[in-house]
Amino acid sequence: MKKDFVFEGSGFGYLWLLIWTTILTVITCGLFFPWAYSAQQRWICSNTYVEGRQLEFTGTGIGFFFQWLIILILVTITFGLYTPWGYCQFKRWETENTKFA
Repeated sequence: MKKDFVFEGSGFGYLWLLIWTTILTVITCGLFFPWAYSAQQRWICSNTYVEGRQLEFTGTGIGFFFQWLIILILVTITFGLYTPWGYCQFKRWETENTKFA
């Protein structure tokens, strides 16, 4: 039986990615997060197939940095009330930058 969705990533591959992106994010006090998340999304997409077609993530850290900064500021000044809207904005950026390879 052919599966519509297939993920071929390995635990060790993701562990290494998670370690180095987390370390850099902590060292930079969170400023590296957009680049870390972009790297993680690229890895996920490069290991994901939909009906035999590989996904590709084209987003970049710099492409998300200022949007992410605005989300953080709005979440902070609204005492977290902006979180649902910020999350939706975040997911829109993610899906707009995901395509078939």
